[in-house]
Amino acid sequence: MQSAGIAIDVEQRKKTILEKSTSIVESISGYVVMQSGLLDEVVNLVEAPHPILGKFSESFLELPKELLIMVMQKHQKYFAITNQDGKLLPYFIAVANGAIDETVVRKGNEAVLRARYEDAKFFYELDTSKRFLEFRNQLKGILFHEKLGTMLDKMTRVQSLVTEVGLLLGLTEDMLQVVQDASSLAMSDLSSAVVTEFTSLAGIMGRHYALRDGYSEQIAEALFEITLPRFSGDILPKTDAGAVLAIADRLDSLVGLFAAGCQPSSANDPFGLRRISYGLVQLLVETNSNLELRHALELAAAVQPMKVESQTISDVHQFVTRRLEQLLIDQGISPEVVRSVLAERSNWPCLATKSAHKMKALSEGELLPKIIEAYSRPTRIVRGKDVTDDLEVDESAFETKEERSLWSTFTSLRSKIHPDMEVDDFVEASADLLQPLEDFFNHVFVMVEDERIRKNRLALLRKVSDLPKGIVDLSILPGF
Repeated sequence: MQSAGIAIDVEQRKKTILEKSTSIVESISGYVVMQSGLLDEVVNLVEAPHPILGKFSESFLELPKELLIMVMQKHQKYFAITNQDGKLLPYFIAVANGAIDETVVRKGNEAVLRARYEDAKFFYELDTSKRFLEFRNQLKGILFHEKLGTMLDKMTRVQSLVTEVGLLLGLTEDMLQVVQDASSLAMSDLSSAVVTEFTSLAGIMGRHYALRDGYSEQIAEALFEITLPRFSGDILPKTDAGAVLAIADRLDSLVGLFAAGCQPSSANDPFGLRRISYGLVQLLVETNSNLELRHALELAAAVQPMKVESQTISDVHQFVTRRLEQLLIDQGISPEVVRSVLAERSNWPCLATKSAHKMKALSEGELLPKIIEAYSRPTRIVRGKDVTDDLEVDESAFETKEERSLWSTFTSLRSKIHPDMEVDDFVEASADLLQPLEDFFNHVFVMVEDERIRKNRLALLRKVSDLPKGIVDLSILPGF
């Protein structure tokens, strides 16, 4: 087979395509746009790869670069060529199979691409004959979901949601205005002829058409960034306006589709809710957006065309939390550490992520195991006992110096420890408890017969054991 020019090994075929393509474009001082997904596809379409250089009319370079590349990749499996500055050149690489007449194959590929580009040019000119603003109303012709209305209905909901989300994230007045302006145009390119033909250009064409019609760079970029991330490993919004739009869009989709009864099963997820949810988690975590999840979901529920039950919001919350849990485990944090943090902080995904990473670092040190053990003792003693939350500690009922010392340490810590503090600060502050707790358990018997003293000691231990609430659930961790 090798003597016939057939390369059995996939990596060998890939190497041949890369090396020959790179060699060919040197004659035009070009660089091959080697998109990995396309390369993997082409490698498996040919057994004896033979890259050839083709050319197209420079007049087509008036079309957007992304559109030209998409036509090459989607329809023809060609590789685009740019100069060193990234500007598209009027050439392409086609990978033929086996022994060929290069001239015949080149002319054939050039003719096919020319026809494709004529079609793309027609769609583009159809779009640019209108103002970008006109596309917004055409969204009413695209159904989002029968219970949730059209894409125009959806984007109207997003438009009413972005201001509140932006305020929660602390956007400036100027940036809020950018978000509001962008939300009135967002997703409008879905009704354009180009995006109807090439759906993966959604957002990209929105940005292009907005800039072409004179909208600001900030607004245009937000129109692209609302689509991010589009897939696993994709880029994320770099602007605050884009991040807010993307978050609001995913909140609306999740709450609306759950309310419409579209929850995914173990086998089916027709609306891609897992992907949408994972994208929301990435947005909140990686753009440092410290949003209270439950409140944000309630805001999204308020703009839906149907009543959204509290249980539905809880279901969405749990669904998103599972994606966050998976994200953190994928980042190399142990499941126990992740769950200990999410048990208390799942409502704040950004804070929870920072806490999980800090807990991972702490778990490799010497102090955390001591803190876990320290809190485990009072927790185990009060568990199952008749100690209500409202039971107050009576200092006059103390009989020993160890009780007074533990109470003094607790009251000092109570003013320092709060639910939104950093987890490493909590662990460090809790070190103050180690000796008083040790002394207490060495010298004080809790379950004495005197009910007043017994309940007072239980109340003291209950208050100590409650200090980690809102920060981390230590009981999930090994050694508790």
